[in-house]
Amino acid sequence: MVALSGLVISSFALIAQRLSPASAQLLPPGMTVGSDGPADEATRGYWVNHVGFNVRNLTESKNFYGNVLGLREIFTIQYTPNFSMTYLGYPQGGRNGSGFQSGEEMLRDKNQMGGLVKLFYFAVPDRLPVASTERTSTFSNIGLIVPDIQATQDRLEKHGAKIVKRLGETTIPLDGPIATAMNVGPASTSNMTEGEALIEGLQTTSFERVLFAEDPDGNLIEILAQNGF
Repeated sequence: MVALSGLVISSFALIAQRLSPASAQLLPPGMTVGSDGPADEATRGYWVNHVGFNVRNLTESKNFYGNVLGLREIFTIQYTPNFSMTYLGYPQGGRNGSGFQSGEEMLRDKNQMGGLVKLFYFAVPDRLPVASTERTSTFSNIGLIVPDIQATQDRLEKHGAKIVKRLGETTIPLDGPIATAMNVGPASTSNMTEGEALIEGLQTTSFERVLFAEDPDGNLIEILAQNGF
């Protein structure tokens, strides 16, 4: 179990390391840079527009993504008295703070934007969704880039957000929310017993500069500085 925990820690340290694709000599063991050629011409213009969550409490989720992380509400549709959908996003300029946009302006640009968050809320208390930090699913985490990661941690703490890995910490528990969301928790790795599965030589200090938090529903948010990996 100790060896397996080391594998988990080393693996997450690896994904946190900033790499220089121009120099293969800087690549850690086991990592290769992608060599895909041009995409099929039929996919020209494709990009990821939004990610959607099923939320347990719409007010709490809107407060977290809006007031804590700074996304702006684009619109809410109340399909039935118990079912609604809300879209949030950062201004069209590409970085929050690059220019205010009203809800009407963001709605106009919605299908030309990326990084939007969609919240589905179904007001049925006995059918609450289970987060991937509680039980491994096909969803792992979303990533957030910030200009000042220490200030972001301070802000999350100020607003009472749940931080599951703070700056400066270099290890994570094997049975914790990060491992569970990343599909390397006990339920996923119980059969990995061979010591040779360890990847040797993956040592880095940059994992200490990665911040992990949860939204009100337990969805994992990985937060990196602009010069992080």
